[in-house]
Amino acid sequence: MTNAAMWLASIFGPLLAIIGLWKLIYSDNLAKALHALKNSAGLIYYSSIAYLWVGLTVLSQYDMWTWNGFILVTLVGWVLIVRGIMGLFVPRLLMDILMGNPGFVKVCGIIPLVWGLILCWIAFM
Repeated sequence: MTNAAMWLASIFGPLLAIIGLWKLIYSDNLAKALHALKNSAGLIYYSSIAYLWVGLTVLSQYDMWTWNGFILVTLVGWVLIVRGIMGLFVPRLLMDILMGNPGFVKVCGIIPLVWGLILCWIAFM
């Protein structure tokens, strides 16, 4: 099981760190992308299916609630599943949360950056 967690951390660590850094540096582009996404029901649907699929895949490989660094891998899976379900069943609420507060855009960058760096440290150190 630890090998699966290490493998998932080595994938999601760099991915989350890069996405978080991009969101912080290009927050104006993130706002534009969210605005375009808000007006595209098809894109919301397909991206939600992708979030759900990836989240279920992560949890099928590793779903352990032990208090060590690997709990972040399990949380990645659950966050992706919740994001996918929200996009399917309450897309307007999801878009209101993502676009409602301009300061939230910074939080949307800091959280994945820190989360990704911790997963990188777990996977590669």
